[in-house]
Amino acid sequence: MKLYERLPDRVEAGGRRYKVDLDFRNVLRMMEVMGRDDLIPQARDWLALRCIMRRPPKDTGPLMTEIRKLLFPAHKGGDGKRLTSFEQDADLIRAAFRQAYGIDLYRDRLHWLEFAALLSALPDGSRYSEVLGIRARPMPSPTKYNQQEREWLAKAKAAVALELDDKERAKAYEQGVKALFAGLVAWAEKGGESNG
Repeated sequence: MKLYERLPDRVEAGGRRYKVDLDFRNVLRMMEVMGRDDLIPQARDWLALRCIMRRPPKDTGPLMTEIRKLLFPAHKGGDGKRLTSFEQDADLIRAAFRQAYGIDLYRDRLHWLEFAALLSALPDGSRYSEVLGIRARPMPSPTKYNQQEREWLAKAKAAVALELDDKERAKAYEQGVKALFAGLVAWAEKGGESNG
């Protein structure tokens, strides 16, 4: 978007314009619905659109495509590791917005695009920024000089770790099984020798 453009309240799809309410709360509800695996895709899309508009169309595909382009532009770079959770970090985000911008997220309306821009630009000094810094900080390789730093960082990361969602839990389990299998294969290739 350009600085002189108004924040969108309509989306065009399939030759029609649809009025949408893109308050950050509505978009967060929409994201929650979009993450549900217990619904068939068509029902999930319709319910997700219902969070931001009164009467979604029966054919939700074109509109969902345009909504996703508008609200969730593709980001490049990074390792894809999730650093925040709107649910788990809700209080930290509210406090950071109050501290940095004087915005009360309990009461103030805020367009999703403005909310996302302000969230990504939160200055250092809030607890939320500190937590993100801890989560993002890589664990240094062990040396004889950094044992205390590594212990502190491990404890700090554990204290602010995000709870895994079902998909992340399944992926971690799968990776663990693969690592175990690779270890067993390597052990078998060595002839199954015991270290004892």
